[in-house]
Amino acid sequence: MDNFNEIDTLYTLLSYVNVSSNQDMYYTIAHTIFQNLDKIPDISINDLADLCYTSPATISRFSKDMNCKNFAAFKKAIALALAQSKHEVHPSEEDLAIINKNPQHLVDKVYKETIESLALGNQSVNIHDIDKICDLIHEAKKVHLIGYQFNKVISNDFQMKMLKLRKFIYAFVERGDEIQRLDMVDEDSLVIIMTVRARSQYIDNLINTLYKNNPYILVITMNQDYTNDKVNMIYKIDGTETDYANSSLQGTINFLTLLNIIYVRYAMLYRR
Repeated sequence: MDNFNEIDTLYTLLSYVNVSSNQDMYYTIAHTIFQNLDKIPDISINDLADLCYTSPATISRFSKDMNCKNFAAFKKAIALALAQSKHEVHPSEEDLAIINKNPQHLVDKVYKETIESLALGNQSVNIHDIDKICDLIHEAKKVHLIGYQFNKVISNDFQMKMLKLRKFIYAFVERGDEIQRLDMVDEDSLVIIMTVRARSQYIDNLINTLYKNNPYILVITMNQDYTNDKVNMIYKIDGTETDYANSSLQGTINFLTLLNIIYVRYAMLYRR
């Protein structure tokens, strides 16, 4: 994978199952992979083709559509994703003991942490910054929204809300679109990248590719230390993130809330 981390490979695979017809061969391949997920890192291209009742050439094309150079690279991405998710939820021994004794503690813990994170976000978000982002969206001829992992779902929700306000936004949330549609980005484009942790090893290659086409690049993140000279604006919001789950919990709620604020404010500023 050139621009996205390995967990995004699983999200992209899910998109094939969620949006494709069950008559689509790529749906069949993705569905078969999920049914044999733990075997995929060691399976041969011929064996997977047999399981899917298709040809090795089709499996190879599917791998490239998944933004992998070949089937071997695809298998490696799956292996790394599975390794990352092996300890997806890992509460401390102390928390685990408390939750085992009183399971309701888990409910209280997640709500408490979410409320605390939202409170920090509330304190850090300034309406003048929101107005600037709304202006950027309004003035841009093309707006491209790129979200990682669950932020892809949030992007899709924001896309629909903005469409109702008569502002069409490209939300790169479907299979392989993050790579395939980069050719659409140009100097008249605003690219908004939403990433809770903004890990350089995952997003800098994407930004380097985008930068060549000279768009306005806006990164929205909770990583207060992230910097990149090729980004026009980095909007950092405060918030906390859990340390006992690999997937974002509080960060996604903070981002959803921020986009909801942008949506409502945009409607107020540019109501037709």
